[in-house]
Amino acid sequence: MSLFFSVMRFWRIAFILMLYLKTTVTAWSRDADAEHAIEQRRHARHTNNSHFKNNSRLMNSSSFVCNDTGDDIANDAVRHTDWHRVEMMDSNGLYWLEWWLKSKEIHFRVTVNTQGFIGLGFSRKTGRMSGADMVILWVDDRTGKANALDCYGSAVHHNVAPIQDDTQNYIVLNGFQNSTHTQIEFSREIETCDPYDLPLGSDTLKVLWSFGDTDPTHGNLKGHGKNRGHKSLHLMGPMFHKSHILSAASRHNQEIHKWDVTVQNVSIQSTMDTLYWCKILQAPTLVEKHHIIGYEALLSRNGPNSQPLVHHMTLFECSTKSYPGSDPASWNVWVRSSGAVCNSNLLTPRDWDACITPVAVWSIGSTGQFLPQHVGIPVGGKAGAKYYMLEIHYDNPHGQQAFDHSGFRIHYSKHLRKNDAGIMISGVSISDTQLIPPGQKLYRNVGICGPSCSNVMFPETGIKIISGILHSHRAGRKMTLRHVRDGKELPRIIEDDNYDYNYQQVRQLENETVVMPGDYIITDCAYETSNRKRPTFGGYSTKQEMCLSFLTYYPRIDLAGCYSMTPVREFFETFGVYQFYSLNMTDVENLFLYNGDILDYIPNTIYAKTKKNRSNLTEEDVLYEDSLLNKLIISDPVEFHDRTFLSHLNLLPWTEPLFTKRVEYSMINGKHMTFCRVANDGVSIPSEIIRYPNFTAFVKPPSPCPYHMLMDSPPLISTASRIGSLTLLMLFTLF
Repeated sequence: MSLFFSVMRFWRIAFILMLYLKTTVTAWSRDADAEHAIEQRRHARHTNNSHFKNNSRLMNSSSFVCNDTGDDIANDAVRHTDWHRVEMMDSNGLYWLEWWLKSKEIHFRVTVNTQGFIGLGFSRKTGRMSGADMVILWVDDRTGKANALDCYGSAVHHNVAPIQDDTQNYIVLNGFQNSTHTQIEFSREIETCDPYDLPLGSDTLKVLWSFGDTDPTHGNLKGHGKNRGHKSLHLMGPMFHKSHILSAASRHNQEIHKWDVTVQNVSIQSTMDTLYWCKILQAPTLVEKHHIIGYEALLSRNGPNSQPLVHHMTLFECSTKSYPGSDPASWNVWVRSSGAVCNSNLLTPRDWDACITPVAVWSIGSTGQFLPQHVGIPVGGKAGAKYYMLEIHYDNPHGQQAFDHSGFRIHYSKHLRKNDAGIMISGVSISDTQLIPPGQKLYRNVGICGPSCSNVMFPETGIKIISGILHSHRAGRKMTLRHVRDGKELPRIIEDDNYDYNYQQVRQLENETVVMPGDYIITDCAYETSNRKRPTFGGYSTKQEMCLSFLTYYPRIDLAGCYSMTPVREFFETFGVYQFYSLNMTDVENLFLYNGDILDYIPNTIYAKTKKNRSNLTEEDVLYEDSLLNKLIISDPVEFHDRTFLSHLNLLPWTEPLFTKRVEYSMINGKHMTFCRVANDGVSIPSEIIRYPNFTAFVKPPSPCPYHMLMDSPPLISTASRIGSLTLLMLFTLF
């Protein structure tokens, strides 16, 4: 055995030496190549000072352009190329960032209200400098030359000066300054193969920004003071900006109308951790069909420094179908009312169950959505909905007391676009059968939209997905929207391996995805619960979880949602439970599927016998105190009898990796009950129990790099030295 370990130690040392030599040679080669590329590209671009002289408008209208090329791909889906993004990084318009792609390079332009240095950085973790990939930019006051310094923050030592990278991968293309502003354009490769440069892909990134009053020259840098911050962004892919859409309409003399849909004086009490509020609204009076071309959030604040309590909002179209005993005139009464708590058996009229088709969706961190020129969401006309329901989820973890007036501003036009678009929801049905064990670094749930829905509802030519919102709650860490056809996974529609719960911006697809009848759409969510002591379940509070995707597509069909959940019986049997007191398993299934009142089914004597064992409740226990899982009392098997099912789950060995992985495998690869929510009364699609599809997974193209980012570990092979203390010492607090 000692010989074995000696051999392994030899090979490990040899591997490290090989990596060191390869890295050193690669770095020398890259340095030479980079110098040559810098000279070539500097000669290729010239400063256009006339562009910069107009201080009142530092960015021209092209900053907002995202062109529809009309390039045909499968089934006439549209490609959105030549996109150009812009973002105001601060709240006062002092720091503007623009970016666009050119082949394998990403180009940036920063326009900042300073004559000093400008900092820009990228991080997968936090908005701090530690472990971040950074570039420091300035225009020399004496020579007028624009400069860029490639740096990174130490992942080991915090609050120290940034470290200069051995290889300078940020290349200045042009730059200049005037009496008030500095503007610099520069580029870098998306993947530099530098271990201290962050690959810039489709994942959510924290983009760090800062600026100071002076250039980083010997002895005269004063630092940035309060001029710093960070913002989560999706760098890759187009975005259709409000200003571009509205200006394009103006150029074509197309009048755009606004429709504000808001709640009024919703009272949020300090004792309310979570509140879902619903309000019925009447559609604008439109004789002919119009198209919604975009929407944005109207968020009210409780004070100048307070944050909105709105976590997400959805505007639903109502079909106004009649239930036994309902009165059609009631809709006008509800329009005049302030609204009611959503999904309440006591307060919510049953007719509101017909409000299921989304037409606008907003989640925390989003700026809303504006649609490409070839699609619009229909509103008005003879066939249009007469009523809509605004649903707002308030998240109030700090116990604020407030009155809210939030909602949407809907932009619509009588100038119809080529295609009617729709929004559907897919993923895991919100239920206690969605489970994430405690103490997990990553644990997956999946929701399936399968052939039972797509074969019936999708047209022969399929639907084309143009954008999506990935939605989970606080434990979400990774989210993927998979696409499976004929036993093969196709390129992923959306993928984010660095999901940020606080940044749920719409993702506009560069290439529209065609989903055909018979295809699967799978919403795949991974959660982290390292600091939780009890299981987490699906639910409406942000302390509970969701796994949903909101998909904008065309042509519009009568499909509101396509979900799945673990079948109720299989869920309990996974944990060795087969029977409960006073209820057979069919009764239990009905409780989960039809949201019945548990107290009508469980005798008080059965429930009361467990109350004496429910002392010393944790915060998680209180969250699920009224859960159905906490009211089901196990009778079979006998070794678990007289436990609530929730207490049974709390006693399971979640710290054993083999046990937890087995549960995860069983819940993913086992049976799934699928649901198709249809807005049209004339179509009824029964739920179906299927197995997780067997398919060949999509494999990403291999990375061109022999290694990846090493920022999570101490520098092992870098010979970079710290930036001179007289030069950039004050930059250690850049971000």
